[in-house]
Amino acid sequence: MSTVSKGDVAALRARIAAIEGVGRRVKGVLPFGLEAIDSRLPGGGLALGALHEVAGGGNGAVDGAAAALFAAGIAARTNGKVLWCITRPDLFAPALAQAGLKPDRVIYVEAH
Repeated sequence: MSTVSKGDVAALRARIAAIEGVGRRVKGVLPFGLEAIDSRLPGGGLALGALHEVAGGGNGAVDGAAAALFAAGIAARTNGKVLWCITRPDLFAPALAQAGLKPDRVIYVEAH
């Protein structure tokens, strides 16, 4: 049976905190304006200047489109550029503009 020292535990806690982003400098948050959502997010909203993953609840095109338009509407409430990463070339960019996210603000990246 091996023993674990207090230093080992402290080092493990520090690694976990780094992975979770504890203590990182947040540039602010973008709240949804809904207590049921904001109360469950660190800082009360989506961290600005951070990477967020948004996906539909199913495998269908409708779920994916709804998720993309939801994310575009949220991103439209920010200032500056938005990095939009996709895994398939199936994004209909004009729909993002209809959700309020102007095309000149979006940098598109397709990655596998």
